[in-house]
Amino acid sequence: MSDPQERLRDKTRQITALQQKVGSLEAQLSGAHRRAHKLNESVQTLERTIAEKDSEIRMLRSELEKTKGALDTVGAEIRGMKAEQVASMSKQRPGGAEYSMKEKLETAERRVAAMKDDMKLLSEAATDVLNQEPGAIDSLRDAVLAVGDPKFKILNIVLNRRSVRIDEIASTLVIDVSEALRILDELQSAGEVELREGTTAIPGKKYREVKIPAEEWKTWEPSDIFDNLEDIVEKAEGTENIVKALETAVDILETKMARGGALIFQMRRTAGAWRKKEGDREELKYTIREWKGRAEALA
Repeated sequence: MSDPQERLRDKTRQITALQQKVGSLEAQLSGAHRRAHKLNESVQTLERTIAEKDSEIRMLRSELEKTKGALDTVGAEIRGMKAEQVASMSKQRPGGAEYSMKEKLETAERRVAAMKDDMKLLSEAATDVLNQEPGAIDSLRDAVLAVGDPKFKILNIVLNRRSVRIDEIASTLVIDVSEALRILDELQSAGEVELREGTTAIPGKKYREVKIPAEEWKTWEPSDIFDNLEDIVEKAEGTENIVKALETAVDILETKMARGGALIFQMRRTAGAWRKKEGDREELKYTIREWKGRAEALA
């Protein structure tokens, strides 16, 4: 009787061992499937990245070809102007016509110099992309924006300078003032810029709106809110932004200052006064510092 029982136990142990092996193999197989899935996702991500870079490089090549073509055209114009100038000098005495030709030649030469700078910028950006330098794609986008369509060039200048005269834009891009004004009119119609007194361009209203960190203020101490409010008042463009900042701050501070009724009332009155008429910005900053001191005394 013992032999059959012993054989049965052996079989049982063998079956158990086999089951353990099967379980181990199933676990390994599951792990292999997971790794294969992750590898597949990585491959897809790499393929998308490669496709994006290919697209960026194609865009860059297109811009380079356009710039090169424009450079060749301007070079031909300069050669023609020089020939005309030589012919003119042999036929005419010094006067207005020669001066006009010289002025055109100088303008064309400045345009060529600007285009050479553009090509250098694009070339450096392209090299960074090919070398996979950190941030190269963003730099390439900035470069294409800077040297591409004159409309984007002008918008870029206005956004960076915040306020710039139209004749300065024309001089920077080596274009006629009338052409600069035409482009600015288009940008103004699109809400990208605004023209002041017909001579100066500033960013459109959407670029001048101040971002008020209302959600962050809800977690800040009152003194920190007052500090940030003063900074916003200093940098804000336009009365509406200052009023918006004041009203947002007072709404939040009212929930934080149980004993600040008089202070909250004064803040609301100040915001109302600014809504009716723009006040003195420096005086408002001083008032905000006073509010901060009173709030700290109430804490």
